[in-house]
Amino acid sequence: MALTAAITLAACGSDTKDEAGPVSSTAPVSAAPTGGATTSKAATAGAISVRSLGGRDALADASGRALYLFTKDTPNTSTCAGDCLAKWPAVPATATAGAGLDAAKFGAITRPDGAMQAAYAGKPLYYFAGDKNPGDTAGQGVNGVWYLIDATGAAIR
Repeated sequence: MALTAAITLAACGSDTKDEAGPVSSTAPVSAAPTGGATTSKAATAGAISVRSLGGRDALADASGRALYLFTKDTPNTSTCAGDCLAKWPAVPATATAGAGLDAAKFGAITRPDGAMQAAYAGKPLYYFAGDKNPGDTAGQGVNGVWYLIDATGAAIR
């Protein structure tokens, strides 16, 4: 596990143009959602709440999977598409605000492909395909543009 983390971190530090970031080659990645579809894991987001993830209080879905924001997005607009969505699946708009969240900040956006996506404080929410288990935070800081999100809606850097 430490070797995998070291390899992943080394790859994240590369000077690559692929801001979607690396994905572990130990397991297949779900196909990118298209036409409003979501991956099976994303379809079960349930209540979003604040949980301790890797020693940080961050947003997670009902099963404890970490949620991320993409700093290249603009308020209420997702810029992650194609290969990016394969690596960073959108959290479905059916997710609801749970414990520790300001329900007034929770909502949904319409993606450029027409699909709906959950958003918090105007920031579209994503999973990281490289997070294999609840509580994993392998997507944190990938390429300096993907971060866990806190209860205020800010990136956890």
